[in-house]
Amino acid sequence: MHRVALITKHQKARWIAPYLAPLGYEVFESSLFDTDTLGTFSGEVERTLSPMDAALTKAKKACELTGTDWGLGSEGSFGGGPAPGMINWNDELLCLYQASTGITVYARAAGPTSVQELTMDDGVPKKVPLRQKLLLLPKQRWILRTEQHIQKGLSAEQLLTCLEPLVSSTQKLTIEPDLRAMNCPQRQQMITKAAEDLVRRLSETCPQCQAFNFVIKEKQSGLPCTLCTLPTEQAKAWTRVCDTCNYRNDEVVQQKGADPTHCQFCNP
Repeated sequence: MHRVALITKHQKARWIAPYLAPLGYEVFESSLFDTDTLGTFSGEVERTLSPMDAALTKAKKACELTGTDWGLGSEGSFGGGPAPGMINWNDELLCLYQASTGITVYARAAGPTSVQELTMDDGVPKKVPLRQKLLLLPKQRWILRTEQHIQKGLSAEQLLTCLEPLVSSTQKLTIEPDLRAMNCPQRQQMITKAAEDLVRRLSETCPQCQAFNFVIKEKQSGLPCTLCTLPTEQAKAWTRVCDTCNYRNDEVVQQKGADPTHCQFCNP
Protein backbone atom coordinates (compact mmCIF):
# COMPACT_ATOMS: atom_id res chain seq x y z
CA MET A 1 0.00 0.00 0.00
CA HIS A 2 1.39 3.40 -1.04
CA ARG A 3 0.57 6.23 1.37
CA VAL A 4 -0.30 9.40 -0.54
CA ALA A 5 -0.36 12.77 1.19
CA LEU A 6 -2.98 15.27 0.10
CA ILE A 7 -2.53 18.74 1.57
CA THR A 8 -5.90 20.48 1.62
CA LYS A 9 -8.11 22.69 3.75
CA HIS A 10 -11.22 21.67 1.86
CA GLN A 11 -11.81 17.99 2.68
CA LYS A 12 -11.00 16.74 -0.83
CA ALA A 13 -9.83 13.25 0.16
CA ARG A 14 -13.38 11.98 0.47
CA TRP A 15 -13.91 12.43 -3.29
CA ILE A 16 -10.55 10.92 -4.28
CA ALA A 17 -9.44 8.28 -1.78
CA PRO A 18 -12.17 5.66 -2.49
CA TYR A 19 -11.12 5.49 -6.13
CA LEU A 20 -7.38 5.08 -5.52
CA ALA A 21 -7.70 2.56 -2.67
CA PRO A 22 -8.37 -0.49 -4.91
CA LEU A 23 -5.10 0.24 -6.74
CA GLY A 24 -3.13 0.22 -3.48
CA TYR A 25 -2.90 3.98 -2.82
CA GLU A 26 -3.98 5.16 0.62
CA VAL A 27 -4.79 8.86 0.43
CA PHE A 28 -4.64 10.81 3.69
CA GLU A 29 -5.17 14.51 4.34
CA SER A 30 -2.71 16.93 5.91
CA SER A 31 -3.12 20.57 6.90
CA LEU A 32 0.61 21.29 7.28
CA PHE A 33 0.49 23.75 4.39
CA ASP A 34 -2.10 26.45 3.82
CA THR A 35 -3.07 25.97 0.17
CA ASP A 36 -4.94 29.27 0.25
CA THR A 37 -1.54 31.01 0.12
CA LEU A 38 -1.41 29.94 -3.54
CA GLY A 39 -4.65 31.76 -4.30
CA THR A 40 -8.32 31.81 -3.39
CA PHE A 41 -11.51 31.73 -5.44
CA SER A 42 -12.89 34.66 -3.46
CA GLY A 43 -9.98 36.87 -4.45
CA GLU A 44 -8.27 37.72 -1.16
CA VAL A 45 -5.12 36.04 -2.47
CA GLU A 46 -4.34 36.37 -6.18
CA ARG A 47 -3.66 33.22 -8.16
CA THR A 48 -0.32 33.60 -9.92
CA LEU A 49 0.46 29.97 -10.81
CA SER A 50 -1.05 27.99 -13.66
CA PRO A 51 -3.35 25.15 -12.54
CA MET A 52 -0.68 22.57 -13.44
CA ASP A 53 2.04 24.41 -11.51
CA ALA A 54 -0.26 24.94 -8.53
CA ALA A 55 -1.22 21.24 -8.40
CA LEU A 56 2.43 20.16 -8.69
CA THR A 57 3.48 22.64 -5.99
CA LYS A 58 0.86 21.19 -3.64
CA ALA A 59 1.95 17.61 -4.41
CA LYS A 60 5.61 18.40 -3.78
CA LYS A 61 4.76 20.26 -0.56
CA ALA A 62 2.78 17.22 0.57
CA CYS A 63 5.84 14.98 0.18
CA GLU A 64 8.19 17.50 1.75
CA LEU A 65 6.10 18.25 4.83
CA THR A 66 4.77 14.77 5.58
CA GLY A 67 7.87 12.76 4.67
CA THR A 68 5.95 10.52 2.28
CA ASP A 69 7.19 9.41 -1.12
CA TRP A 70 3.86 10.13 -2.80
CA GLY A 71 2.03 13.45 -2.85
CA LEU A 72 -1.20 14.50 -4.47
CA GLY A 73 -2.15 18.04 -5.52
CA SER A 74 -5.62 19.19 -6.50
CA GLU A 75 -6.46 22.44 -8.27
CA GLY A 76 -9.78 23.68 -9.58
CA SER A 77 -10.48 26.61 -11.88
CA PHE A 78 -13.45 28.29 -13.49
CA GLY A 79 -13.72 30.03 -16.84
CA GLY A 80 -12.37 29.18 -20.27
CA GLY A 81 -13.96 26.11 -21.85
CA PRO A 82 -15.35 25.87 -25.39
CA ALA A 83 -17.44 29.07 -25.11
CA PRO A 84 -15.72 31.55 -22.77
CA GLY A 85 -18.14 34.09 -21.36
CA MET A 86 -21.19 32.08 -22.44
CA ILE A 87 -20.82 28.89 -20.41
CA ASN A 88 -19.47 28.70 -16.88
CA TRP A 89 -16.77 26.00 -17.10
CA ASN A 90 -15.20 24.00 -14.26
CA ASP A 91 -11.79 22.38 -14.76
CA GLU A 92 -10.41 20.05 -12.07
CA LEU A 93 -6.80 18.88 -12.12
CA LEU A 94 -5.07 16.22 -10.02
CA CYS A 95 -1.30 15.78 -9.87
CA LEU A 96 0.22 12.59 -8.42
CA TYR A 97 3.93 13.02 -7.68
CA GLN A 98 6.59 10.56 -6.48
CA ALA A 99 9.48 12.31 -4.74
CA SER A 100 12.02 9.48 -5.13
CA THR A 101 11.67 9.25 -8.92
CA GLY A 102 10.18 12.60 -9.95
CA ILE A 103 7.36 10.78 -11.72
CA THR A 104 4.39 13.06 -12.27
CA VAL A 105 0.96 12.03 -13.48
CA TYR A 106 -1.73 14.59 -14.24
CA ALA A 107 -5.41 13.70 -14.41
CA ARG A 108 -8.23 16.00 -15.42
CA ALA A 109 -11.97 16.42 -15.70
CA ALA A 110 -13.82 19.42 -17.06
CA GLY A 111 -17.33 20.45 -17.96
CA PRO A 112 -20.07 23.07 -17.65
CA THR A 113 -21.41 24.09 -14.26
CA SER A 114 -24.53 25.99 -13.24
CA VAL A 115 -23.00 27.67 -10.18
CA GLN A 116 -22.64 31.39 -10.76
CA GLU A 117 -23.08 34.78 -9.17
CA LEU A 118 -26.71 35.58 -8.36
CA THR A 119 -27.94 38.81 -9.87
CA MET A 120 -30.32 41.12 -8.02
CA ASP A 121 -32.84 43.60 -9.44
CA ASP A 122 -31.32 47.08 -9.19
CA GLY A 123 -28.83 45.66 -6.70
CA VAL A 124 -31.62 44.92 -4.20
CA PRO A 125 -32.27 41.30 -3.19
CA LYS A 126 -35.90 40.24 -3.68
CA LYS A 127 -36.38 37.50 -1.12
CA VAL A 128 -38.92 35.29 -2.92
CA PRO A 129 -37.16 35.16 -6.35
CA LEU A 130 -33.83 34.72 -4.58
CA ARG A 131 -35.16 31.79 -2.56
CA GLN A 132 -36.34 30.18 -5.78
CA LYS A 133 -32.88 30.56 -7.31
CA LEU A 134 -31.24 29.11 -4.20
CA LEU A 135 -33.55 26.08 -4.25
CA LEU A 136 -32.07 25.10 -7.63
CA LEU A 137 -28.76 24.39 -5.82
CA PRO A 138 -29.90 23.18 -2.40
CA LYS A 139 -26.51 22.03 -1.07
CA GLN A 140 -24.43 24.83 -2.54
CA ARG A 141 -22.93 27.29 -0.03
CA TRP A 142 -22.69 31.01 -0.72
CA ILE A 143 -20.60 34.12 -0.18
CA LEU A 144 -22.20 37.45 0.70
CA ARG A 145 -20.14 40.56 0.01
CA THR A 146 -21.07 43.96 1.32
CA GLU A 147 -19.06 47.15 1.21
CA GLN A 148 -17.78 46.43 4.71
CA HIS A 149 -17.14 42.70 4.90
CA ILE A 150 -17.43 39.23 3.36
CA GLN A 151 -19.20 36.17 4.78
CA LYS A 152 -18.41 32.71 3.41
CA GLY A 153 -19.90 29.24 3.66
CA LEU A 154 -23.50 30.40 4.04
CA SER A 155 -26.34 27.97 3.50
CA ALA A 156 -29.41 29.22 1.66
CA GLU A 157 -31.24 29.92 4.91
CA GLN A 158 -28.23 31.62 6.48
CA LEU A 159 -27.84 33.80 3.40
CA LEU A 160 -31.48 34.87 3.46
CA THR A 161 -31.21 35.64 7.18
CA CYS A 162 -28.11 37.78 6.60
CA LEU A 163 -29.88 39.64 3.78
CA GLU A 164 -32.96 40.46 5.87
CA PRO A 165 -31.58 43.65 7.44
CA LEU A 166 -29.94 44.67 4.16
CA VAL A 167 -33.02 44.66 1.91
CA SER A 168 -33.54 48.40 2.31
CA SER A 169 -29.82 49.17 2.28
CA THR A 170 -28.30 51.30 -0.46
CA GLN A 171 -24.87 49.64 -0.21
CA LYS A 172 -23.66 47.33 -2.95
CA LEU A 173 -24.32 43.64 -2.31
CA THR A 174 -22.93 40.65 -4.17
CA ILE A 175 -23.98 37.01 -3.79
CA GLU A 176 -21.42 34.52 -5.11
CA PRO A 177 -21.13 30.75 -4.93
CA ASP A 178 -18.58 29.53 -2.40
CA LEU A 179 -16.38 27.51 -4.74
CA ARG A 180 -14.29 25.77 -2.10
CA ALA A 181 -14.64 22.02 -2.61
CA MET A 182 -16.46 21.22 0.65
CA ASN A 183 -19.07 23.89 -0.16
CA CYS A 184 -19.63 23.21 -3.88
CA PRO A 185 -21.33 19.89 -4.78
CA GLN A 186 -20.79 20.38 -8.50
CA ARG A 187 -17.04 20.72 -7.90
CA GLN A 188 -17.16 17.56 -5.82
CA GLN A 189 -18.64 15.68 -8.77
CA MET A 190 -15.93 17.00 -11.09
CA ILE A 191 -13.15 16.09 -8.62
CA THR A 192 -14.59 12.58 -8.54
CA LYS A 193 -14.37 12.41 -12.33
CA ALA A 194 -10.74 13.59 -12.17
CA ALA A 195 -10.05 10.80 -9.65
CA GLU A 196 -11.55 8.31 -12.10
CA ASP A 197 -9.26 9.66 -14.81
CA LEU A 198 -6.27 9.23 -12.49
CA VAL A 199 -7.29 5.62 -11.86
CA ARG A 200 -7.41 5.03 -15.62
CA ARG A 201 -3.94 6.50 -16.05
CA LEU A 202 -2.51 4.39 -13.24
CA SER A 203 -4.15 1.25 -14.63
CA GLU A 204 -2.94 1.53 -18.24
CA THR A 205 0.71 0.45 -18.32
CA CYS A 206 3.37 0.43 -21.01
CA PRO A 207 3.85 -3.05 -22.57
CA GLN A 208 7.59 -2.40 -22.87
CA CYS A 209 8.58 -1.06 -19.43
CA GLN A 210 5.35 -1.45 -17.40
CA ALA A 211 5.27 2.25 -16.44
CA PHE A 212 1.79 3.62 -15.86
CA ASN A 213 0.05 6.47 -17.69
CA PHE A 214 0.38 4.72 -21.04
CA VAL A 215 -2.61 6.56 -22.45
CA ILE A 216 -3.46 8.42 -25.65
CA LYS A 217 -1.46 11.64 -25.74
CA GLU A 218 -1.28 12.51 -29.45
CA LYS A 219 -3.75 12.86 -32.29
CA GLN A 220 -2.89 12.13 -35.91
CA SER A 221 -5.16 14.23 -38.11
CA GLY A 222 -5.91 13.46 -41.74
CA LEU A 223 -8.99 11.24 -41.92
CA PRO A 224 -10.09 11.65 -45.56
CA CYS A 225 -13.37 13.29 -46.41
CA THR A 226 -15.94 10.74 -47.69
CA LEU A 227 -16.99 13.18 -50.42
CA CYS A 228 -13.78 14.67 -51.87
CA THR A 229 -11.20 12.35 -50.20
CA LEU A 230 -9.03 15.28 -49.06
CA PRO A 231 -7.54 15.00 -45.56
CA THR A 232 -9.48 16.67 -42.72
CA GLU A 233 -8.62 17.64 -39.15
CA GLN A 234 -10.48 14.55 -37.94
CA ALA A 235 -8.26 11.89 -36.35
CA LYS A 236 -7.12 8.99 -38.48
CA ALA A 237 -5.16 7.53 -35.54
CA TRP A 238 -4.44 8.12 -31.86
CA THR A 239 -1.05 7.51 -30.28
CA ARG A 240 -0.30 6.16 -26.84
CA VAL A 241 3.07 7.37 -25.52
CA CYS A 242 5.12 6.13 -22.57
CA ASP A 243 6.65 8.99 -20.58
CA THR A 244 9.34 6.69 -19.19
CA CYS A 245 10.78 4.78 -22.18
CA ASN A 246 9.14 6.73 -25.04
CA TYR A 247 7.50 3.60 -26.47
CA ARG A 248 4.70 4.57 -28.86
CA ASN A 249 1.70 2.70 -30.16
CA ASP A 250 -0.68 3.96 -32.84
CA GLU A 251 -4.35 3.06 -32.74
CA VAL A 252 -5.99 3.55 -36.13
CA VAL A 253 -9.61 4.68 -35.93
CA GLN A 254 -12.25 2.29 -37.25
CA GLN A 255 -14.04 5.04 -39.13
CA LYS A 256 -13.14 4.91 -42.84
CA GLY A 257 -13.82 8.53 -43.65
CA ALA A 258 -14.85 11.89 -42.21
CA ASP A 259 -18.26 13.44 -42.65
CA PRO A 260 -18.06 16.30 -45.24
CA THR A 261 -19.25 18.75 -42.57
CA HIS A 262 -15.75 18.42 -41.07
CA CYS A 263 -14.01 19.05 -44.39
CA GLN A 264 -12.49 22.48 -44.95
CA PHE A 265 -12.89 22.07 -48.71
CA CYS A 266 -16.49 20.81 -48.82
CA ASN A 267 -17.62 22.91 -45.87
CA PRO A 268 -15.24 25.90 -45.68
